Amino acid sequence: MRVVAVVANKGGVGKSTLAFQLAAELARRGDRVLAVDADKQADLTRYARGPRIAGLGLDAVLTDPPRSLDPRPYIGPVSENLDLLGSSARLSAVERALALVPDAPFQLQRALSVVGSEYEWAVIDTGHAESIVTSALVAADLLVLPTAASSPDAHHAGDVLSMAASVRRDLGLRTEDLLGRSVITVWRRQHNGVADAMVIQWLHDRYGDLVCPVVIPHSSRVSEANAQRLTVRQHAEMYGTGRDAALRGVVDAFSQIAGWVVQRATSPEVPVLDRLATRLLPDEPDPRDVAPALRRVKRGRGLDDDELSEVLGKPVGWVRQTLAFNAHHPEGEDRLTVRPRVRRGPSDLTPPRAASWRA
Repeated sequence: MRVVAVVANKGGVGKSTLAFQLAAELARRGDRVLAVDADKQADLTRYARGPRIAGLGLDAVLTDPPRSLDPRPYIGPVSENLDLLGSSARLSAVERALALVPDAPFQLQRALSVVGSEYEWAVIDTGHAESIVTSALVAADLLVLPTAASSPDAHHAGDVLSMAASVRRDLGLRTEDLLGRSVITVWRRQHNGVADAMVIQWLHDRYGDLVCPVVIPHSSRVSEANAQRLTVRQHAEMYGTGRDAALRGVVDAFSQIAGWVVQRATSPEVPVLDRLATRLLPDEPDPRDVAPALRRVKRGRGLDDDELSEVLGKPVGWVRQTLAFNAHHPEGEDRLTVRPRVRRGPSDLTPPRAASWRA
């Protein structure tokens, strides 16, 4: 069984939707698929028409691992070739329980190994609880990283790659296979937005082959499908019309994304990460080394925090924290925001006249 973890450290990027559509499209290809909801919000469970009831899903499997590591009693059918191990709000208690369990990061991997011979694929929809995300990163054979075509969202894809590399290195696991096969998927916010196109190009320039060549088009019908607890394909077959090109485009996009994931996962050779993506894998640089350099750049180029954030491709919060590291600012409250220097005209460069002391 190959394990796909759909991971995002930011909400609103279509993570649960992608996990559901990907699992359904893989099942449609004839493979046996287990969809695993590892998010306490349980959106994947809702989309798949599963019971969001405490004690009937992953929370039961992980809360008391010595007794209940076998997930089979909690797996239910969704459609042909597709089963679900659901979730509920009780999953938030699992994080506290895992803190008391030896080898906690490996518990999800061991639970999935129990049913490993029954499925070709497991697709995990991860939440944002650190211990659960860590368990998913350990269990995964490849990551799928969804992002919207907006600048703040796109930058977070690199954060997830860095986190995955750090987690697996700390646990003594290999990173090359996982990261080399990973996939960044993009969905448009507008039909033909110029800003969207610029972000998509930036992603391709920065992450190269990690970016799926298929972009999910914008369509409000995706939300309708989710509300009706249908796949986008089912929704299109039931309610679509010949004129709804955007809906047909979404169906085709999810189908092609599934094919791209299969290709990445089953390739006999691990794709080589390009130079720019590889730079994201080491831990964050020591702020003691970076902060003085950033302050020099900021002063020398007359940038404010937002402009420096754009230049570096880093969140403005990270920029401000780094600038403030070991800095002494006697001027006080406004120490984190240094505004651009005022450009002086020729008249401003004339030396002031000497003051007269005569009455």
